[in-house]
Amino acid sequence: MRFSSLGLIGLGAVLALTSFVSSASAVVTFNQDLASGWTQGSGTSNGHFAVDTEDNGVELGLRASIRFVGPITPTGNLYIAPAGNSSGKALWNFEFSVNPGSLVGTHSLLTITGPGGILQFDPQIISDNTPIGGPLYQNSENLAFAFLGGPLNFNPNVSGVYTFDLKLFSANDQLLGDVSIQVNAVPEPSTWAMLILGFAGIGVMAYRRKTRPAVLAA
Repeated sequence: MRFSSLGLIGLGAVLALTSFVSSASAVVTFNQDLASGWTQGSGTSNGHFAVDTEDNGVELGLRASIRFVGPITPTGNLYIAPAGNSSGKALWNFEFSVNPGSLVGTHSLLTITGPGGILQFDPQIISDNTPIGGPLYQNSENLAFAFLGGPLNFNPNVSGVYTFDLKLFSANDQLLGDVSIQVNAVPEPSTWAMLILGFAGIGVMAYRRKTRPAVLAA
C-alpha cells in the first residue's frame, strides 16, 4: 500500500507488534485478523486490526484504512494516514468491530480524541452497521461525516493526532473489553516534497538578499 511504509516513521512511542495487557483474561494483539471476520462493505478485507480477545468470547477490533483502497499496516497500535480530502471527506477511515459473544445487554463506548476536541458515543447506534441482526456489529466511518466531524471540529486537510478507544460494558456497567489505536494524519509524500522545495526556495532567496552588495548612496 502506498502509505503503509510510512508506518515505520517514529512519530511518538508505539507499542510492540504483539502486546499482552495486564488484565488477567484479556489479550490485545496488533496487526491481526478478526476471528469474527470482516463483513463491512464489498471489496474490503480482514486484517491489520488492533484486537482485544477475551476469555468470555468478547472480541473488539479497531483499525485505520485508506478510503477505497484498504487497511493501513500499523506499527503496533499506530497508523500513519494521509492528511487531505477527496470530495470533502478525509482520505482515511477508522473501522471498528464489536462482538459481545454470547453476552446479552451489553453496550459499547467509542471515545475519539483529536486536536479539535473529544467525542464519545455508543457505535451500536449507527444505523448502517453490519451485519444486520445478531450480536456482532461493524462499520467503517469517516471523521468528515457530519455527526462525527462537527463535534470534533475536524478538518481533513490539517495534520493531527487522533486516538480511538473502544470499550464494551456489561448490562451492569462492568468493563468487558478495551482496545485503542492512534492515527497520525500527515501530509502525503508529494505534499512533503512541495513543502521542502518551498522552504528551499525561501532559503535561496534569503541568501541572495543577504549576499547582495549594498548600493552606495549618490
